[in-house]
Amino acid sequence: MLHKCNIYSINPFFLGILFKNKHLLLVSSLNNILFYERTIIMKKLSLLVSALTAGIFTTAQADITVSGSSVIAYQSADSNNNTAHGGSVSFGLSTTTDSGMTVSSGAGITLSASSAAASKAISGFQNITFATGGTSITVGNDVGLPDGVGDVGGAVGDIAILNNNGMSKTVGITDDEGTGVSVTTSFGGATVGLYYVADSSPATTTGDVDGATDTGTGAKISTTVGDLGVTVGYATHSDTSIDDTETGIAVTYAAMGGTLTAGYETSTGTNDGNQFGIKYAMSLDSTSVTVGYSSADVDSKSATQTDVAVSYPLGGGVSVFAEMRTVSGDTGTDSSTTANSSMAIGSSISF
Repeated sequence: MLHKCNIYSINPFFLGILFKNKHLLLVSSLNNILFYERTIIMKKLSLLVSALTAGIFTTAQADITVSGSSVIAYQSADSNNNTAHGGSVSFGLSTTTDSGMTVSSGAGITLSASSAAASKAISGFQNITFATGGTSITVGNDVGLPDGVGDVGGAVGDIAILNNNGMSKTVGITDDEGTGVSVTTSFGGATVGLYYVADSSPATTTGDVDGATDTGTGAKISTTVGDLGVTVGYATHSDTSIDDTETGIAVTYAAMGGTLTAGYETSTGTNDGNQFGIKYAMSLDSTSVTVGYSSADVDSKSATQTDVAVSYPLGGGVSVFAEMRTVSGDTGTDSSTTANSSMAIGSSISF
């Protein structure tokens, strides 16, 4: 026989347990539902963040490169002793079109360690280079002419020559860069470059391509002849007062476990004369040793310059160096803070 159950006849203790268990079951179910919803939402957010990160940073790593360097040194010119600190950050930017052409530019931030005023500068974005099929075309406000090809005797950095009197006259043209275009291509085993500067004194973001009074042109070819590497350059600069020309040649040859480089150049106009240089670079175990010598005879002024540079890598982009430059003959004006001999000892770091 079935008995009807009257809820009011149930013991209040058991009734409390029943309602308590139902409440716990309901709360537990709600928590499970909320946890499931939160899990779905978090998975969607995670996928979205991953997609955005991959889309942004994969592109940046493919098209943008960043490098940096820093230097600290002790520098001396006779009794004038100083410390030098500086560094730079360089950005390389590039992209590739659907046709395979590479378009690139660059920029940098610099604190010069070789400037007496510790100059700070933001540089770059002056040129854009288009490269395809072995040919590169550079257009911008900082296109350089191919001067200085035969000036090979220098072996030290900018810090070592701080407060050095230097040679009073050297080969060179008045200005060697500005608003223009350059084309570099491979031709018959050689690399050929043609250069044109329409305005050697452009503004920061603009240049006068048809009315400037100072312009420049140039050409350079690099090739090999047997075991020799040969580079020949020619550059001109013209303004309202004088026309400059410069011709240079440099030859490299692997000899005695190192590389021997010899150069010769002449110029007419503002600096009328010739210059000869030679440099030998070699490695002794991990130590790099470079010795350079230059002799200039320009505008009836004759001088010589001797450089010695030694560097040793410590690993991780860190190296130590010692450099010295000595000049003689017709040098710059001597003073209490300058000398014919200067040197630097320090450390450079590449990041």
